[in-house]
Amino acid sequence: MKEAGFKYIEHTADVQAKCWGRTLEEAFEQTAYSLMATLSPDLERIKPNITKEIKIKSEDKEALLFDYLSEFLFFFDVEDLIFSKIDVISIIGDLEGFQINSIVKGEPFNKNLHEIGTEVKAVTYNFMKIEESQNKVEIEIVFDI
Repeated sequence: MKEAGFKYIEHTADVQAKCWGRTLEEAFEQTAYSLMATLSPDLERIKPNITKEIKIKSEDKEALLFDYLSEFLFFFDVEDLIFSKIDVISIIGDLEGFQINSIVKGEPFNKNLHEIGTEVKAVTYNFMKIEESQNKVEIEIVFDI
């Protein structure tokens, strides 16, 4: 198994992904890639022409993941942006919750240039799981389609 990556898991009605990395940051990156690849399967067609910074604070890791991925859906739905380069710089936890700092790069979605995937209505908490062990973090997530 690669050190970081994702794969889709069979789900009856929605899209479910299992994502992993050596760190929480890598696992969050892979989870975001799984969302982007659901929307447009060939991420190599997406040029990193536009840079966005994402900073979010949430009460726990699950809420942070939900809010982080929802930000990608906001960019896609409102600004027509899709991303091919995702870098989670840091995830920091303290008594007040968790904060993520990320830089993402992409371009406006163009159905003539980019592969059309599956429309995602929302990120869900259903079946969401974040499991951390030594040198590995695994995340399971479901996207409502």
